[in-house]
This record gives sequence, C-alpha cells and structure tokens, in this order.
Amino acid sequence: MDRLQAFYENFFSFAAMLGGAPGGATLSFAPPSLAAASGQPYAGENYAIFGAEAKQGDVAAALAFFSERRADFVVPWLPHTPYSLARVFEESGLARRRIYTMMYLPFENMQHGSLPEGFTAVTDRRASEWGEAAWYAFGGESGADAASYREFGAYLATRPENRAYALELDGRFVSTALIHESANAAGLYYFATLPEYRRKGLARRLMEGLCVELTRGGKPLVLLATEAGLPFYINFGFKVIDKAPICSLTEDI
Repeated sequence: MDRLQAFYENFFSFAAMLGGAPGGATLSFAPPSLAAASGQPYAGENYAIFGAEAKQGDVAAALAFFSERRADFVVPWLPHTPYSLARVFEESGLARRRIYTMMYLPFENMQHGSLPEGFTAVTDRRASEWGEAAWYAFGGESGADAASYREFGAYLATRPENRAYALELDGRFVSTALIHESANAAGLYYFATLPEYRRKGLARRLMEGLCVELTRGGKPLVLLATEAGLPFYINFGFKVIDKAPICSLTEDI
C-alpha cells in the first residue's frame, strides 16, 4: 500500500472511531465517505470526509447532520476529493481556514533503543486523567467542558484499536499522544504538551518513546500536521505526503 492510501485508510478509520464516542454518531455516504460526530461540539473533533465517489448532495447531508447536533466540524480537502464539490463548499460557507500537511514516518526510520524517562503507556485506570491532560494541552479551560472531555478522553484511551501514551513529570501527564491502529498504518493523534511545559524537549522525548513502541508493529506512522506542528515533524524526520486544505464554517478550529 502506498503512503497516501495508508494515510487514507487510517484517517477514515480514525474518524469512524470518533463516531462511536458517547453522544457520537456516524453518517455514511458513498464509501468510504462519512460524517463523524464525536459528541463534542468543537470543530476539530468532528469530520466530514469526502471520498472520490462523493456527490454534491452528500455535502448538504453532512451540513444537516452536524446542524442537528449543534456541532462545528471540519472538512479536509484531500487529494481525491472531487473538484465538483468546490462550488457547493463555497455556496455553503465551507471556506478554507487552514492548510494542514499529510505526513508519514517510514518504519525503517523509527528509532530503536530504550524508552525515555517518564514515558507511560496509559492504563484504563488512568484513561480519564489522560483525557484531562489532552484537554489542557490543546488549550482547554477548566469547567464543565473539561469534565466532559475526561469522559471523551477515557473513551479514546480505552478503545481496542487505540493506544494512549503520555510523558509523566512531577506526578502528572504533561504530554499526550494517541496511536490509532489500522490494517496498514499507525496514526498519531492528540499529540500535545501542556503550555507551561513546552520548549523543554518533551515532545521529542514522547515521540522517541512512541517510535520505540511502534518498532514492534512494523507499520509506518502517519499523521495530519497543523501549521504550528509542521516544523517539529519535519525536524524529526517525517516526510510530506501532500497538503490538505481544511475547510469549515467556523474560524475556530
């Protein structure tokens, strides 16, 4: 399987998994297209992904699906997204908000060696704690939303196709990562560090630990990098697959 197809396989699988979260739902179009609502209202947790066979009516169906759930969402414009949808996007207000980068780290480029200090494979008992750390690492604030994300994070961390990891310092999780396994790739999601612990080399330490873990699986690591995260991944050795404009009704993604 080539790099782009490996990314597609994992990304579509990840989105479908989100739809199984508490309060979540999934709407399927022409396979493998789907809309996946995670039960969270934030755009970055909800996806409408359109495959090569998607039709204009699928866009309207996705808009209605998320409107009913009062949830924002994003649409990655992938290399195989039909250009016939461009006008529908424009008329619907699905404007390009960001440009992310599809990337991969070949299995043969992964580092071997011992696990770094503080690297932790998250157990079910600490799954909610991992969810809370991910919430704050991505800039969340305390309150009811944080409590809701603990439940959502616990779901992510305990799914059989997922493995949650963290870097633990001072008795708390300070960096988080989620590996989503599909048949031919491992996908990296929720990779973030608490604001007060950034610029200390912790993200690299966590990534090194992930690479040691993944050498046991023999699969390439794929991800969708934000503009802010792109330099880190390039410096670590990830390779670019392609660019993916991110469309949404909202700027807050």
